[in-house]
Amino acid sequence: MSDEHLSRFRILDVGVLDYLSALKLQELSHHEVVRGLVAPTIIVVQHPPVLTLGKHADSGFLKLPVPEFKKLGVEVVQTDRGGEVTAHMPGQLVVYPIIKLVDFKLTPRTWVALLETAVIDTLALCGVSATTDPINPGVWVGSQKICAIGIRIKDRTSLHGLALNVSNDLDLFDKIIPCGIKNRGVTTLSGCVPKAPTLSEVASMLLDRLTKLLMSRVAR
Repeated sequence: MSDEHLSRFRILDVGVLDYLSALKLQELSHHEVVRGLVAPTIIVVQHPPVLTLGKHADSGFLKLPVPEFKKLGVEVVQTDRGGEVTAHMPGQLVVYPIIKLVDFKLTPRTWVALLETAVIDTLALCGVSATTDPINPGVWVGSQKICAIGIRIKDRTSLHGLALNVSNDLDLFDKIIPCGIKNRGVTTLSGCVPKAPTLSEVASMLLDRLTKLLMSRVAR
């Protein structure tokens, strides 16, 4: 990514951070972006094991009672994004872009499509052919989801974002029905190629592609 592109965005790479602390950081950044106090912000993070449920999610997609998850050291958090239940854990690349949609000539629908395109392009650079599904948001490798996408738009500014499985353990996904979609599985980048890039390398590629796609809309 060129310095010119980097200068248009504030990148906050916070390493491993628990979900609720990351949510507070999102909310603070959203407040700042909405008021024009900071540049469009992209938070890059990994979460300790946690299940998050969208605002209208069906708790029936949890295969264990919530106390059982807590005994396993897994948080269960109700959040305000769209979508059903998904799982986060170290080795999964989570990206929360906080941008004013109007600044990039986006609608909620085209914003989701842009996120999907950025992930598909990044995976192609890693040697993985991925696609979208006309019914279910996210990015897929065959019948297996590799990237979940769930957003919220508040004050015309985005919250939440995407979770790309890079090298994470998938055991936690076995204890839920991911995104409420039955009979379809999940996969990781490391499970698709003989030698996967590191999470840091994937993050760099994804940020490069995402910011270029956003800036291309400004140039129109």
